[in-house]
Amino acid sequence: MLAKKCFFLLVICFVVSCTAGRKNKAMAQADCINRAIAVDDSLGKIRNRECETLPLSQTIINYTNAMQHIGTKDCPEAFSKAYSSHKEAWNAMLPVTDKYPNLRGEMHVLFKQLEQSKDSVVFKKLQAAIWTTWDDVEPFLKK
Repeated sequence: MLAKKCFFLLVICFVVSCTAGRKNKAMAQADCINRAIAVDDSLGKIRNRECETLPLSQTIINYTNAMQHIGTKDCPEAFSKAYSSHKEAWNAMLPVTDKYPNLRGEMHVLFKQLEQSKDSVVFKKLQAAIWTTWDDVEPFLKK
């Protein structure tokens, strides 16, 4: 009888520890996502102003290089993939922005100008990809 009680107790401990492990993993993943998004938010604020003094392409390169160093190893794989796709969408913008090395100003203002440029069709398509990939990241954000 004591053996059965010990076995039952061990099973309960195992189940509790597994559940706690899943909760700890879920908490670690949520923390990873929150940290990544917080860093990205800070980088985005820098990105938006940096192109006032640097070429837009260099600003995007600086941003995406910094994004590369955001640790997503402990995040859910789906988040990591979505975030990586978002970074690639930014990099895809470079062939257009490379054509405008002397353009300076706050990023959103520059994007409005590029929407009216001779490259507007391609620019709008690439800009839409940036927003679409961000839409894939957003479901992971803690509301």
